[in-house]
Amino acid sequence: MATRPPFSKVTEYTDLLQSRPRIFWPLADTSDPGVTVISSFFNAHHYFEAACHSVLNQTWQNFEWLIVDDGSTDPAAIALFEELPQRSPKIKTLRHSVNRGPSAARNTAIAQARGEYLFFMDLDDLIDPTYIEKCVLFLATHPDFSLVNAYSVGFQDQEYWWSFGFHQPAQFIQQNWVTGRLLYRKTDFEALGGFDETLRVYEDWERWLRAITHNQQGWTIPEYLDCYRRHGSGLMAATLRQPANNQSTLNQIRDRYQAFFSTHQIPPVHLNNPRFDLPSLRSQLNLTNPLQRNATALQVLCCFPHLEMGGADRFNVDLVTSLAARGYAFTIVTTLPADHVWYKHFYAVTPDIFHLPNVLDELHWLACIQYLIESRQVDLILISNCYIAYYFLPLLRRTFPQVAFVDFTHTTDPGWRGNGYPRLSCQFSSFLDRQIVSSQFLANVYRGMGAIAPEKLCVCYTNIATDLWQPNQQKRQKLRDKLGIADETVVLLYPARIVEQKRPLFMVDVVKALVETISSVAVIVVGDGDLLPDLRAKVSQLRLSSHFHILPPASPTDMPDFYAASDILLLPSAYEGLSLALYEAMAMALPVVVADVGGHGELVTPETGYLVPLGESDQAEVHAYLGRLVTLVQDQALRQRIGQNARQRVAESFDLSAMADCMEKIFQAAIADRRSQPLPTAHDADDANVAIAEEMLLMALEYCRQEKLMYQLWWEKQAMETSKFWKLRRQWFRLKRFLRLTDEEDL
Repeated sequence: MATRPPFSKVTEYTDLLQSRPRIFWPLADTSDPGVTVISSFFNAHHYFEAACHSVLNQTWQNFEWLIVDDGSTDPAAIALFEELPQRSPKIKTLRHSVNRGPSAARNTAIAQARGEYLFFMDLDDLIDPTYIEKCVLFLATHPDFSLVNAYSVGFQDQEYWWSFGFHQPAQFIQQNWVTGRLLYRKTDFEALGGFDETLRVYEDWERWLRAITHNQQGWTIPEYLDCYRRHGSGLMAATLRQPANNQSTLNQIRDRYQAFFSTHQIPPVHLNNPRFDLPSLRSQLNLTNPLQRNATALQVLCCFPHLEMGGADRFNVDLVTSLAARGYAFTIVTTLPADHVWYKHFYAVTPDIFHLPNVLDELHWLACIQYLIESRQVDLILISNCYIAYYFLPLLRRTFPQVAFVDFTHTTDPGWRGNGYPRLSCQFSSFLDRQIVSSQFLANVYRGMGAIAPEKLCVCYTNIATDLWQPNQQKRQKLRDKLGIADETVVLLYPARIVEQKRPLFMVDVVKALVETISSVAVIVVGDGDLLPDLRAKVSQLRLSSHFHILPPASPTDMPDFYAASDILLLPSAYEGLSLALYEAMAMALPVVVADVGGHGELVTPETGYLVPLGESDQAEVHAYLGRLVTLVQDQALRQRIGQNARQRVAESFDLSAMADCMEKIFQAAIADRRSQPLPTAHDADDANVAIAEEMLLMALEYCRQEKLMYQLWWEKQAMETSKFWKLRRQWFRLKRFLRLTDEEDL
């Protein structure tokens, strides 16, 4: 399954890889390494420093690195090679007196390797800090697979995102679809012998063909973790300048395996879902990888559903960015299949990010989180809108009695399981040290749900970095010119997911009424969602296309441009917690016209905007919105005065630094309270509770698997023509809502 590149440009990613300081260190070097990294060194001094940094800064630190000098002749390269053992106790050097080629160098290292897994690394390339660890996690939980790699990135002379891999092994006779950086189970590698030392090029391709023809399976993790330097120097480039020799080698390799590929049906590789059973759920990852940590910093494990556009993830980005600047260290796990379009904003803070559906079956998620807690020596776990993480709580609390658990919820959801995440939070309250909500309104919802310990319930407004959100006339004019919006046109901004909660179709009715009164009005819609096709259709049906600019989701860094180009925020939501769009609009000095729902009244005052109550009918509510909007559209001075008041209110009372202060105090209090609790003496008495918790978790995991299967079905059909694609997309979102509405209510 292809995935969206995490950065708009390759250089954004590779520059960050090379500039990030080393942050991962082993707690202690082990004499029993789990992985042996293997590299051939032949005059490899030009790019060695960057490659070395990317290997030593791996999140998997339980490795040895065997580097074989294959008869280097350059004095600078020889000098570099001789000092390598002093760089790290992980590095061991071996030597060939004459150049014998990369196959021979790798085979020499393999003969000395002590690791359970072999990882092959060329010394002019780069790897993501999590690459080896994710490969280890995959092979440790998929015993039927022998080798694993990831999507790759070409950089330097050529730049591209390469999303091909081992999924179609029948195509490997045509060409090599993967690079040489991958993890191989050592016992499986040795069963088929080493690299062919008669080959000076394409030796890795021959080795993967040998694996395929002997029924060894490979898998490609759908993440861009492997960076392949494309340049005009080195052994490969010299070989490629000899096309006759190249073609001869290609023909030689194909001749070895063509008969097998011609006479055998080699099916695509799929991951089989294991049965949901308790032994699998209880299995532990037998992995040793303790990481050194800063004794004065707090280590936080975040459980998020995804890294997508939206107010919840905008808060998550702000939180980890703000607290990382104060010395906190973060590990992030996500649990839903997604494009993770905001990945780069989290990655700028920490590379320690694990999209669990990309690497592990659902049955191993609990074991993986337990492994991460132990490896990172986690102090606190934060759950934010992550459904399955709540069902891990009873079992994690039992295993890690001194780790603090907190959650953060943003809004109620009347259409999902009785009130959405607040209800789930209250059900699992006994396992949480703090329950954080984004508004006083939501705190009152919690109190109305049952017995919530007052000391646990905390309000922390999401807030905004007002210094980064300021009106900008230049950006205003640039975007308006791009969209063809005249200076005198009043622009309404609707920045929201195009879903029922945000009432996009009702918003069109409001705009229809407005343009019938005042024609010089435009609307900028920024967002995506299951109702987007219906929104487009209604805009067209009502002949409003000339007034609407419907645009895809924008990154956090681009969103200020849309506010700068606008004059009024319009958000007629059916329900909210406290929309982040209000903070953004008010910081950008826009008057707001929004639904009087959730905690909006805690931010919006009569001097800063208008709150419109939910009406008895759509018609009455349209009339109420129309009255507010007409007043603002017709009076520019009023818009400016209200906008300035709005910015002043946010700057004085809702700045991002106040959110960071609040969350830091909550985290520290939760950790202190947890560590003051006496350690449990025995678990025998709670066996029945453990059995119930395991049964609940199995049911929740099955729910997650069904969602993932539906997502995969939707993804595979994406290549259909546009009309069928949009129909399938609507069906996917409707099926998703149906699953939520019909899920077991009594878990």
